[in-house]
Amino acid sequence: MLNFRKQIPTIMTSQEILDKAFKRAVKIDSEGESKFDMIKKKSVARITATGDIISTLLVKYNRSFPSVNKREGFMVELMCVMVDMDELKQSLSKLEWAAEKVGQLRKGYIAKVKASRNLNELDDARKEYYGRMSSIVHRLDKDLAVLAAARERYRTIPMVDEDIPTIVIAGFPNVGKSQLVELISTAKPEIAPYPFTTQGIGVGHFTAGWRKFQVIDTPGLLDRPLEDRNQIELQAILALKYLADIIVFILDPSETAGYTMEQQENLLRSVRTNFEGIPIIEVENKVDILRSDSDRMKISAKNGIGTDALVEELIKYLRQLEKEQNVMLPKE
Repeated sequence: MLNFRKQIPTIMTSQEILDKAFKRAVKIDSEGESKFDMIKKKSVARITATGDIISTLLVKYNRSFPSVNKREGFMVELMCVMVDMDELKQSLSKLEWAAEKVGQLRKGYIAKVKASRNLNELDDARKEYYGRMSSIVHRLDKDLAVLAAARERYRTIPMVDEDIPTIVIAGFPNVGKSQLVELISTAKPEIAPYPFTTQGIGVGHFTAGWRKFQVIDTPGLLDRPLEDRNQIELQAILALKYLADIIVFILDPSETAGYTMEQQENLLRSVRTNFEGIPIIEVENKVDILRSDSDRMKISAKNGIGTDALVEELIKYLRQLEKEQNVMLPKE
C-alpha cells in the first residue's frame, strides 16, 4: 500500500539544498605534508561531499514519487486527477539529469584540483566547480516547486488498502451510511482525506474468520447525482470503481433524511450507470420507522436490525468472488 505521508520526503528549495551541502562540507578538514597538500586534500573532500549530498538528495526525491507507468488502480487514478502528470514527469526527469550532471562535475573537478600546481589553480578549480554546481541546482527552482506541490496534494489521498475486499457505502446524506459503517466495523472508522470533499471518507474494517474486510463511507462523493459534477470531480469519484468490490446503496423509504424516494432512485440509477460492472446491493434503512413492501433487504442501522444478515450477504458475495478470481476468503 502506498503511503505518501512516509514515502515522499519534504522537498527543499534549491537554496536549501545548497545550504545543506555547503554546511556539511565546511566542517570537513584534512591534513597534509604541506599547507598546499592539506588545502588540496580538503578541497577534494569538500567537492566530494557537496556533490554526493546534492546527487543523493536529488535521486532520493526522484525515486520517492511512485511511477504510474503501466499501472492502474485507485491510487494511480487519484494521482492523475490531482497532479499534471506530464509536468511532474518532466520535473522528475530534470532532477535525474541534474543528479547525473553534478556527479560528472564532481569527478571532473576533483581531477582538476588534484592536478593543480599552485594555490591559484586550485582556488580557480574549486570556485568554478561550486559556481557550476550551484547554477545547475538553481535551475531546478521550478521543478522542485512542482514536486513540493505534488507532495502536498498526494498527502490528501486516503490511505486505504487496495489489496483487501472492499465494500463502498453509497446513498444520500443522513440515510444512515455512517451509522452502518460504525455498526459493522470492529473499531471506530478512521476519517481519511479525499480530493474535492471537505468531509473525507470513513474507513472501517471488520473480520470474518481470519480475513479482514474494508468498508468505506463516502460523504460528499456518492451522495448526489454524478451528472452534477464537473469532470475532475467525477474522475476523482470514479476512482472508487478500482477500490469497490461491491457497493451497498442505502435508501431511506421514510424520507426523514429529506430526500424523496424518487430522488433516491434517481441517484441509484446514476451510480449504477457510472459504476457499471460492480455489483450493487440495495438496502432500505430505518425499518424501525417505516417498512416498505419492496423486496430490498431491510435494516435499521440505529438498532442493528437486519445488519447481521447484510454482512452475511456481503461475505457470501465475496466468497463467490473468491471462486471467480481465485482469491482466498474466509470460511464459516
